[in-house]
Amino acid sequence: MKYLRSIIKLSAVALILIAFASCSDDIPTYYTSEYVVEGYLFVNQPIKGIVVSRSLPTTDTFKFENALVKDATVQITGGDETFTLVYRPTPKGGEYFLPDTTKLVKEKTTYELRVTTKDGKVMTGKTTTPMQFSWVPGKEPKTLIQYPKDTISLLVDSTLTFNWAKTGGQVEYLLKLQALDTLEYGKYLNPPTTESNRRIEHFFDQPDNPQYLETTRYFLLQSNSSPVVWNAFQWFGKFELSILAPDDNFIKWSKSRWVGNQYDPNLGSISGGVGVFASASIVTQPMFLLKNVK
Repeated sequence: MKYLRSIIKLSAVALILIAFASCSDDIPTYYTSEYVVEGYLFVNQPIKGIVVSRSLPTTDTFKFENALVKDATVQITGGDETFTLVYRPTPKGGEYFLPDTTKLVKEKTTYELRVTTKDGKVMTGKTTTPMQFSWVPGKEPKTLIQYPKDTISLLVDSTLTFNWAKTGGQVEYLLKLQALDTLEYGKYLNPPTTESNRRIEHFFDQPDNPQYLETTRYFLLQSNSSPVVWNAFQWFGKFELSILAPDDNFIKWSKSRWVGNQYDPNLGSISGGVGVFASASIVTQPMFLLKNVK
């Protein structure tokens, strides 16, 4: 969702800059909006999280709610079935989803997205889902780990390296690390306490950066194993660690967002608009990070 907000803002800035460059008369007040689509399918999970929005002019106060398109016709075709999605509000905005949660995304299947807006704009996308995979038995991530006491010398602990099975010709994976509770800490201990959580401060932190308070972080991996990297954690406490085997659309979109804050249309996968329609298979492990002892 944070990627989508960035795209909406950048599209607005780009269009206004073009208008300035092409006109030396009075400052133009017109603005041409552009549709944005962001959707991901995950193998063995219900179809949800398809977001349709439109860019907003930078002359207006940005409010994501105002950018959402709630009355589009959104359809996904996979195999011999076509599904019509329904819009619903969410805590972070809104999404299109399939109410029948028994229909799960299949592996190694091509899905096509078609979005039709009320003004007749049509946007399409296509993705082929990767095969499902699993953790290597005995090499799963540890569910309970201790942050090093020495916070200056954060050495790699080889005993915490985890592995997952290769998925065919997959060469790039994404590691997703999500903090599930940045406030409470002690209630998850045995016995429970009232101790609160706290942020882990790093020398490279930039508190004025909008990503400083993001609870989810992604990392690109080019092998089917990973050590525990202590600097990847931003809080202590309850986490969810996932490995994604993404399709090319997912990889390109991720790289587009990480390289800088400029949208590259060559790295998108939506025809007729801006955005991405991608898929991935995923394995997940709950994790709890104990505080270092001061």
